[in-house]
Amino acid sequence: MPGASRAEFYFIAGMMFLIVVLCVAAVFFFFKTYKKEMREKTASHERATAEAEKAVSEAENAAS
Repeated sequence: MPGASRAEFYFIAGMMFLIVVLCVAAVFFFFKTYKKEMREKTASHERATAEAEKAVSEAENAAS
């Protein structure tokens, strides 16, 4: 077949393009999830710190 090599080239190029698109989408969703988890971790840490400071101040007030 005279156009077989050209068709094979287009097929390989199309598959490579599809792979790149899927990889970009996977990296995008990975970083989106990573940033969300880091925000939640920071908020949790701040909440725990505030609760610990509150407990310390209550203990100091009760001791006085």
